Amino acid sequence: MIRRTFQLVPGLGPWREKDLWARGITTWDAFPGAGEGVCLSRKLDDRARARIGLAREALARRDLATLAGLVPPREHWRLYPEFEREAVFFDIEADGVPDQAPTVVSLFHAGGLEVFIEGRNLRELPEALAAHPLWVTFNGSCYDVPVLKKHFGSLPSPAAHVDLRFLCRRLRLPGGLKGIEDELGFSRPAHLRGVDGWDAILLWRAYRLKGNLEALRFLVEYNLYDSVNLKSLLDVAYNRAVEDLACDVPRRTVFERGEVLYDITQRVLALGPTARDLGVLERLRSRDRNLADG
Repeated sequence: MIRRTFQLVPGLGPWREKDLWARGITTWDAFPGAGEGVCLSRKLDDRARARIGLAREALARRDLATLAGLVPPREHWRLYPEFEREAVFFDIEADGVPDQAPTVVSLFHAGGLEVFIEGRNLRELPEALAAHPLWVTFNGSCYDVPVLKKHFGSLPSPAAHVDLRFLCRRLRLPGGLKGIEDELGFSRPAHLRGVDGWDAILLWRAYRLKGNLEALRFLVEYNLYDSVNLKSLLDVAYNRAVEDLACDVPRRTVFERGEVLYDITQRVLALGPTARDLGVLERLRSRDRNLADG
């Protein structure tokens, strides 16, 4: 799809791009060379050939940052098939207080799953995100990324960021992530259906205040499904966007999360208590003993 993108030319928007496609100029290679006649205008043709040359070189180098700088942000979804292995799908949970501090963050990428938890390894998150130049979130540009930036003081910037909330809205899939999942048939396990952001806050409080390890495991599992489902959603959104544009390009095979369900289960079960957790439990037990003695 990226080789069919002409919106990398300043002044050439969606309608003029579609006009080029309708005239048979469907790829960069089909754009007329110098001396082969006027396509758009003499000035714009020269500009187009220059930008196409830059894009072609960047793609050959797998230089996502340069390509993303040439393509309007609203069209960054077109980069995904070429840079799938560089992508990271992530979602955060927060503590619900006015400052909105992150509590659990999960990442899903070509290397597998990663989980970062406040009080354990959350400080390692910026380095982990920096390893992936293409970020995929749902409403992350408005919520996840600002919350993380405020918490850490700074955060690495991706070469490209596909916020699926806005792409889905363009594709007539409005609403929140859970509602879109239900509409598309990405059902979650029965025990996770109906769980929402407020439940995530309560689960975190149960863990931090009472050392409830089962609450943490439930929260991490919930958050992992958020990240993993983003990959399936991007595949569906990409296919719908291509169909809307009537482009003859290969469709994506929609990711089946069954491939990682075992990994999710292992991640959740591997969560053991920290020294702090054991301290909380000991204080609670001591309180119970004092009550019993009284």
